[in-house]
Amino acid sequence: MLHIDGEMNGIIHSENIVVVGKNGNLKGELKADKVVINGYFEGELEADSLEILSSGAVIGNITIKELSIENGGKFSGGSTIKEDSLKLLETNSD
Repeated sequence: MLHIDGEMNGIIHSENIVVVGKNGNLKGELKADKVVINGYFEGELEADSLEILSSGAVIGNITIKELSIENGGKFSGGSTIKEDSLKLLETNSD
């Protein structure tokens, strides 16, 4: 698990969990299996699971399978469902 609790700009690719803590400020590109935002993220985000906690904010474009936003959490941008999830939705709707 990677926990960010400071200011950071750049590209992060992880096959684990990435947490942006309450004092975290991350700008750039983030790809991970699971992402938890309790601070601030701005940029491009791709994950199987994204949780935006009550004090978290995500600004930018996200590509995800699962999204959870607690009361108070903020999201502004575009969202796309990952291909695997789209196929599952199409199968269930038939």
